[in-house]
Amino acid sequence: MKSDDHGLAARTTAWSDQWFDADAGLLWNPPGSFGGVISDESVHLIPQSAWYAVGCLHRGDVDRARRVIDTVLGAQYDRPGEVWHGTFSRFLEWPTPPPDAVEWDDYDPNWRQFVGTTWLVILRHFESELPPDLVGRIERSLRLAVEGEPPDRVAPWYTNIALMKAVLGVEAGHRLHEPPWVDEGHGLAEAVVARRERQGAFDEFNSPTYYGIDFLGLALWRTCPVSSRLRSWGASMESALWAETALLYHAGLGNLCGPYTRSYGMDLHRYVGALSIWLWPVLGREHAPLPELEARSIDHGHDLCLGPVVEMLGTSIPDAVRPWFARFPGPSTVERLVGEKPRRVVTAWLDHDVMIGAEDCAAGWPAWHQYVPAAVHWRAGGEVGSIRLVHSGSVRARASANRLEIDCGPAEDGSHPTFLVEVEGLDPAVIAAGGWRLPGLHVGVETEADLVDVAPFGPGRHLFVYRPRPPGGTSFALAVREVG
Repeated sequence: MKSDDHGLAARTTAWSDQWFDADAGLLWNPPGSFGGVISDESVHLIPQSAWYAVGCLHRGDVDRARRVIDTVLGAQYDRPGEVWHGTFSRFLEWPTPPPDAVEWDDYDPNWRQFVGTTWLVILRHFESELPPDLVGRIERSLRLAVEGEPPDRVAPWYTNIALMKAVLGVEAGHRLHEPPWVDEGHGLAEAVVARRERQGAFDEFNSPTYYGIDFLGLALWRTCPVSSRLRSWGASMESALWAETALLYHAGLGNLCGPYTRSYGMDLHRYVGALSIWLWPVLGREHAPLPELEARSIDHGHDLCLGPVVEMLGTSIPDAVRPWFARFPGPSTVERLVGEKPRRVVTAWLDHDVMIGAEDCAAGWPAWHQYVPAAVHWRAGGEVGSIRLVHSGSVRARASANRLEIDCGPAEDGSHPTFLVEVEGLDPAVIAAGGWRLPGLHVGVETEADLVDVAPFGPGRHLFVYRPRPPGGTSFALAVREVG
């Protein structure tokens, strides 16, 4: 297939080319990627290399694609009886999991779904360009991935993986003549649909990275060649998710307003959020919120490798909300229930150059280091500044015009409520317990807690640490005001 040299697949595949290791047949880990797992580019990527193979096939580089596919296939575990059977090595260099293997450290169970769904895309679009023996090996890999998955590991609330697991079961089951897999895939899909209809939202609500994977799963459903049920459910939920996303997307600031159930950053211009990859075909590269691709180190840059898969599946944004992603429609407020058990209420206020988002949830969220229950974004000169609450206890927060109210429960680990502020030019000398003079924004702070530290936390980032008085929970009211 001949590709557009300026399109999403071509640009992201060309970006990935610089990390291709011809000797290994895989991509090196780019600087800035998997920073919490590995500190340098001394390992090779597995699912992202499979995505890269799609890009190579898309541009007609079949020999390189075959080499990558062959190497990824060789990284799959074939160990019946082990909990990690059927998944793939975290990185090529990762040791075989030990008998007491720890999930996420020694192996990643989700590689079954990430690589398996990539095999589906390759077989759908490029099977005729692959030799029969390689197709047979891909089919065997699909079998290992489906059979190796523990039956109850992926619950309907685990949205991004559940969406992929469902379509993987249906398509692999149809292809490999395994009707029980098809039934199980449809059963999981129906449970995901029912849960969303009951709650009105996905559990991984408003997540810049995981919405990108949700759209991957839904696009796979929408284009599923063997199931009319998945096609119907996928198209319906995909449209609803885009409409939901539009309500909290600020085209002027190029970001989703908070809160985020799971996030790897605050400003989509500073790291790669997979949602931005889906916006690229609609907005064009110049308006898609992404870091500069020419940079040597890009935070979460490995998600750029998803680009060829996105182009093959296609972005499908409803006409009614498509303009919202190109131009900010004007000030708005949002309040909605996004979960019942536990009860989760999201509020947000979006103005021309500032937005505030909050979540009221007494139970907190298990992935709390990714959880952003209270957030502020604003225009700070030519960049976007941000504030996020970091707290290991429960948070009940509410956003309204120019105001963010927060009640923090006692911290589970004894830590103090902390605000991570990301903006260039911050002067710690003008930060006080009762007010912050930030570039482009003044924040009045009402609290009984003491400001005990303003600590640098990397380039353009500071931690504002408050100690409750007395120890335990505490509250804050932030009044934000833009300044010229």
